[in-house]
Amino acid sequence: MRAVFDSHVHYSFAIPLAETVTLFRREFAMTDTARMVFLSLPHHEKNGVLTFDPTQNVKGLYLKTRFALDAYAFAGLEHTGTALSEDERSRMYLLQAERAMAAGFDGFKMLEGYPGIRKVMGIPLCHPVYDRFYSYLEENRIPVVMHLANPEEYWDPDRVDEYAKKVGRFCDETYPTKAQLHGEVDEILKKHPKLRLTLAHFGFLTYRIEDAEAWLERHENTMLDITPGGEQYFNMLSDWPRWEVFLHKYRSRILYGTDFYAFPYNDEERWTQSVMNRPRFVRQFFETNTEHTYQGQLFCGVKLDDAVISDIYWNNAVREYGAPKPVDLSYLRQEAERLLTLPGADADDMRYILNTI
Repeated sequence: MRAVFDSHVHYSFAIPLAETVTLFRREFAMTDTARMVFLSLPHHEKNGVLTFDPTQNVKGLYLKTRFALDAYAFAGLEHTGTALSEDERSRMYLLQAERAMAAGFDGFKMLEGYPGIRKVMGIPLCHPVYDRFYSYLEENRIPVVMHLANPEEYWDPDRVDEYAKKVGRFCDETYPTKAQLHGEVDEILKKHPKLRLTLAHFGFLTYRIEDAEAWLERHENTMLDITPGGEQYFNMLSDWPRWEVFLHKYRSRILYGTDFYAFPYNDEERWTQSVMNRPRFVRQFFETNTEHTYQGQLFCGVKLDDAVISDIYWNNAVREYGAPKPVDLSYLRQEAERLLTLPGADADDMRYILNTI
């Protein structure tokens, strides 16, 4: 396999940080992941409740130090202080951005466009409370990766699958619609047209190629990543001749990503299958012209031109992200020490950070 720059890597599953580092080393070697972007996800939503993990940002910055000089870390906004006024919250988000960049983060990851989180927060993505934050990112050319919306099927009770219903991903009339979410980001980019925004999972724009074309034409500083849920690639196959032209035309605006994790280790065979599941799917799809299966669905690879693959897998991210910023180790120590005092924070992981930086 060729070396890749994976722009979409997470860390979760409550695996101890020491084990996470060991697992990532094996996984990156198995998948020829030569560079990677660790994306922080400090907030999650379940059953209408927003939860917060105060250790996500510091763990991402720490992982960057362990995989230097090939690693990048994107911070997530922390939505604390709900009693603050809109102006106070706006200033808080700006301060978080300034501190994150001084600490050595390379960008921001926003999960605020995930339908469940957007519903619980009740704040449009284009709300003025974010204006100072977006302006700072725009003025300083700081990249941001946003999860925006979800597969269209999740809004349709006749098309959504049982698993999505079971895990709470079905969106009834109480959720913002997919069109509404995309409209909110349109409004952001009207105010901040030079914002370096990447929509994860192709922005869930593969249902109609006209939507993807219009998005990239309308917002010239935006990019898309190919991180698969799965449906994006099968949507492309249904109209492949046009999508092939699209991928050639916009080859400089598409990033490789896999939604990679440090997967829990159980037994070697099952663990290897988990690790390779999405990277293998991406590579089989773009690099071969033979038949394969993904999650029980048969597909035939499209075998893109080698030059196009090189742009998507490597060149675009190198151009977009440049060299990783140096990490402020004193900040990392201070944050780990601070988190040691918080109830619910993983003390063992914070001690591990303090003992190994």
